[in-house]
Amino acid sequence: MFEIDEDDMLIGSPRSKFFDMLLNANRDLVENVLEKHIDRFVAMEILLQEVLKDEFENAVNQTVYERSNAVEEGKNDFFIGFVGDILSQHE
Repeated sequence: MFEIDEDDMLIGSPRSKFFDMLLNANRDLVENVLEKHIDRFVAMEILLQEVLKDEFENAVNQTVYERSNAVEEGKNDFFIGFVGDILSQHE
């Protein structure tokens, strides 16, 4: 297992905390949470592909380019949520 230092949780970016968690948490727990998030991502991608069809890749690339701030905020939300999922299941 790993130790949680509350002061350490306040230092670093959501991205750095995410990768710290991946490397230090219980492997089975990380795999379960990661698989849950991947299932969600793939389901959303399937739904968007059905709606956008041939325009899917262009729409994704355009959104990443034109809404980079929102994409960065979304990534941070993902990182924070993932770490929260791990911590809430850690005993």
